[in-house]
Amino acid sequence: MGKISTKIYLKAAVLTFLVFISGVLIGLYLDEKRVSFIKSRMDELEISFSNLALEEEFYRSVAINKETLCPIYISKANDLAVQAGKMGSYLETFREVSRFSRGEIEKLKDKYFVLNLHLWLYIRKLREECNYNATTILFFYTSVRGCEDCISQGIVLDRLKKSEPEKYMIFAIDVDSKLGIVDALKTYFNVTKVPTLVINERHKLEGFVSKKELEEMTR
Repeated sequence: MGKISTKIYLKAAVLTFLVFISGVLIGLYLDEKRVSFIKSRMDELEISFSNLALEEEFYRSVAINKETLCPIYISKANDLAVQAGKMGSYLETFREVSRFSRGEIEKLKDKYFVLNLHLWLYIRKLREECNYNATTILFFYTSVRGCEDCISQGIVLDRLKKSEPEKYMIFAIDVDSKLGIVDALKTYFNVTKVPTLVINERHKLEGFVSKKELEEMTR
């Protein structure tokens, strides 16, 4: 009887171990696929940014007038904003479910931040040179410390963006990032708490802000 019980326990232990190993291997495989997917999309985004810079340099070299160029630049900026927005969603989703590749995804997230802030600077330039009327919102949040208001603010901003995609350009900035540009922005805008919103580089709002308040401010 004792030998039978021992065999049953051993079989159960082996089965449990095999199930555990299978789970680990599946998790590793899925994480590898996610990282590969993100890298591929990131490469596409980088190419889009490089192509935009090259196009702009070409147009300026052949002295095409601003009235002709501005609609082209604005259209390109809108397309890039859509592309960058999708990338941000992928990164946040994969970051939450990743079990083994968090470090790799964090590096990709930093790369995304840099590209996204290039887009913000480009849109600022379009606002000055082309009278582009898009509203830029810098959304400072934390992904490390528990911040329910940050989550709620993110949901509100998603709804705001969906309501008028070409009017609102939203750039989420993780205050816990080690990137120098993030420190520079926090210092320049004196960001001391989260969530904080900076609208068109002029208006700073600390704490949670409702969709209605944002719509009224940006009419």
